[in-house]
Amino acid sequence: MGASVACCYHTSRNAAEALASSLNEKGREVYPVKVDVSSSREVEAVIRHIQAHFEPPVTILVNNAGDMIGTSPLEEMDEVLWDQVIDLNLKGAFLCAKQCIPGMKSLQWGRIINITSISARSGGGPGAAPYAAAKAGLEALTRAMAKELAPFNITANGVAPGVVDTAIHERFNTPESLEKLRQIIPLARLGLPEDVASVVSFLASNDAAYITGEIIAVNGGLRMD
Repeated sequence: MGASVACCYHTSRNAAEALASSLNEKGREVYPVKVDVSSSREVEAVIRHIQAHFEPPVTILVNNAGDMIGTSPLEEMDEVLWDQVIDLNLKGAFLCAKQCIPGMKSLQWGRIINITSISARSGGGPGAAPYAAAKAGLEALTRAMAKELAPFNITANGVAPGVVDTAIHERFNTPESLEKLRQIIPLARLGLPEDVASVVSFLASNDAAYITGEIIAVNGGLRMD
């Protein structure tokens, strides 16, 4: 779409650098940077670094960092795990937005796109209460952002994926459980990263200029509320 992209990663350095290299070869500028989005110090530093590298302020922010980290019944859950999941999935989006909003305001244009989850409405899988709670909080935060930032021509929307075929399922699902999920999805397939990316691209574009405060479900019909 013509954007210069900073691709943030935490531990997946090789994947981020490989993605950047492949797109740079096609003439698209992708700049990989390491950051822990749950750390206000790191987020502040990396946004400053990105804006110095590209010169103009960040105008499109996609808050895509997220993970369940681990699962546990509530009565057995370690408080540390609870805090880690909330910090990564909810606090991280707040910290990144906080650092990008001033630049967007200065240009009177911006897009904030928060990746939530079907878990925000379904309650999540077994042992994933903090993840579901964080994603529900992120949907509420999205609407609060939309109201607060609308006077500055900054939109804020969410994308709520369902079951998407990514590496996270190697840790939290089995081929058998994924097949059971596939069978109850009306479109009869798991989602692909591209299914989510296309909606993000739309929300980042001028075609979505009059859409804000919305949560768009991308789940193949698994949940229709």
